[in-house]
Amino acid sequence: MKKYRVLLICFSLLLIISCKQDNVSSLNSNLFQSEVYKKSKTELKIKYLDSLEGITNRISNDSILRSFLFELSAEYYYQNNNKKSFGVCKKILCLSSTAKDTFSIAKAYSYIGDTFQISQKDSAYYYYQKSEKLYRILNNRNYVGKMLFKKAYILFFEGNYTESEIQVSNSLLYLKNSKDAEMLFAAYTLMGTNFEKLEEYKEALKYQLLAKDVLNNIYGSNSNLEKKYLHKIESAINISNIYEKTHQYQKSIQELKSVLIPGLKEKWIQGYVTIIGNLGYSKMKSGNLEGVEKLLNESLTISKSKGIYNNVAHKLLNLGEYYVKVKDSARAISYLKQSLQLAEKLKTGEETQKSLKLLSQIDKQNAAIYDKRYIVISDSLAKAQRINRNKYARIEYETSVVEDENKVLSAKNTYIIIGSLLLIFILITVIVYRHIKSQKREIEFRKAQQKAEEEIFELLKEYQIKLVDAKEQEQNRISKELHDSVMNKLYGARMQLGILNDSDVKEIKEKRLIYVDLLQEIEQEIRTISHDLQSDVIDNQFDYVSLLSNLIQLQNEIGTTIFSFEIDSEIDWDVIDSIVKITIFRIVQECLLNVTKHAKAKQCIVTLTVGEELNSLKLTLKDDGIGFDVASKASGIGLKNIKDRLLPLKSEFKIFSNLDEGTSIQITFFKVQLD
Repeated sequence: MKKYRVLLICFSLLLIISCKQDNVSSLNSNLFQSEVYKKSKTELKIKYLDSLEGITNRISNDSILRSFLFELSAEYYYQNNNKKSFGVCKKILCLSSTAKDTFSIAKAYSYIGDTFQISQKDSAYYYYQKSEKLYRILNNRNYVGKMLFKKAYILFFEGNYTESEIQVSNSLLYLKNSKDAEMLFAAYTLMGTNFEKLEEYKEALKYQLLAKDVLNNIYGSNSNLEKKYLHKIESAINISNIYEKTHQYQKSIQELKSVLIPGLKEKWIQGYVTIIGNLGYSKMKSGNLEGVEKLLNESLTISKSKGIYNNVAHKLLNLGEYYVKVKDSARAISYLKQSLQLAEKLKTGEETQKSLKLLSQIDKQNAAIYDKRYIVISDSLAKAQRINRNKYARIEYETSVVEDENKVLSAKNTYIIIGSLLLIFILITVIVYRHIKSQKREIEFRKAQQKAEEEIFELLKEYQIKLVDAKEQEQNRISKELHDSVMNKLYGARMQLGILNDSDVKEIKEKRLIYVDLLQEIEQEIRTISHDLQSDVIDNQFDYVSLLSNLIQLQNEIGTTIFSFEIDSEIDWDVIDSIVKITIFRIVQECLLNVTKHAKAKQCIVTLTVGEELNSLKLTLKDDGIGFDVASKASGIGLKNIKDRLLPLKSEFKIFSNLDEGTSIQITFFKVQLD
């Protein structure tokens, strides 16, 4: 054994070196086929498997690694180390989830179910269920059939034969055309065994014979004859059981003898024990007791020596029944009590019931006790079967509920995603729309501003033309005055002074003084004309304030109302928005016209000042006219025109008026300066 230990350690070291050099190429099932490994003790095998598991931690996640880990998990399972097999499966599950390998995830769930198959059958059923669902998604019919079979297997050993039969039927729908003959053999066998437990022996025999027909397809017609023969023994035992249950004892004996060949005891001891035990029992039931005791005792002795305790309880029961038949009550009671004790310890209901039933028949003194215990056991078994049935039905239900919840959650997530995308689309649409609208407003504002500037320019141009015309008229008037008046007077004075300049007569001197005075008068007239010309030059300096002043001055000339204009000198009109300026001009124009036509006012004051808020102007028009009722005139054309002009601007409009108390209009313009 030391030799195998050293060889196994060397093999592990070589494996580590090869894995470092060639990544995962050295990881394959051949690692478990070497003679060194096969001949090692379980403890050494586990250490070797642990070293392999450690190596996999340093290898990148790919399909080759995951495939090897499945083989490693299976090898732990074959060594009856379910805990480590489960640990490897959890690692596979994590790696497969990272790689989004759905097939490997489903397979990992199946392997995890295998690790729980003996200790926690409900957990095994749960993981087989999860695996089945994923295989259905992948539309892998062969593996769906296998998972249904594994679920049926769990249900069978829990005593839920009807539910197991349903699952096997579903499994066979997927496996009937499968090339996996061994799986098909197992499914037919389990179906037949279910019908046997349900005492439907005709159907049970039908499926056991179907299983027997499949045997030739397992591993080919000539390959692996040893394993094929083991399946043949299993099939023969199952068929003989049905013959025995239907009292066809000779057929049962014939079926068992057909597989009882020399060397079977050495090749498959458990099969040999089952065959000789069943053969002895069938011979006993047929009435041929020759050699029965020897066969039953040999079967019991080997079962005890090999620790096959389930078989031991059954063999003790068979021997007890044999001694009942030969009327050896003492031995019968002894073996039956041993069988009962072991069956209760192992919690095998079938052997417990049979032992109690036979004891009640042979031990008359304690028959009532055994009958009572039989009823209790029967009730508890029925209750346990009902609980198990409900438990596995609940697993199916809860799994479907989780799936439904996941579907609902998935649908909700889909709705949320669609809703979010729709909301984002709406938001983007609104933003784009508002941007376009803002751009449009900006363009409209620029156009309005340009139009206002053009309108102010036209007003200035119009006023400038009028100013030039007035200037020309004034110049013509002055020219005429100079020519017709001043020049004639100068000429006359010059002629008179020329005549009088030579005379010393007093009277003539007095006339000369008169002409000197005339010259002074002409001088003053020239000064006046020059002053008029200077005033014209000053008036030639024109701006926006002059435009407003001219508007008010013109209004003064056409009506009886005296208009006055007051303006804050701090206002820099060069930075005021053109739209604001033209709006002020048009509103003042509108208001002056309304005052002249309707107010009958003696006086009207127009005031322009800097507003209380930053970057604002305040326009006030106040008259002392007859006033009006603001409520009844609110929709008048004049007020409507004013309000319409204010719409594009950020402004505040107020009007105060009462009958015989005049009218006051206050308009505040905000953000009046150019940006």
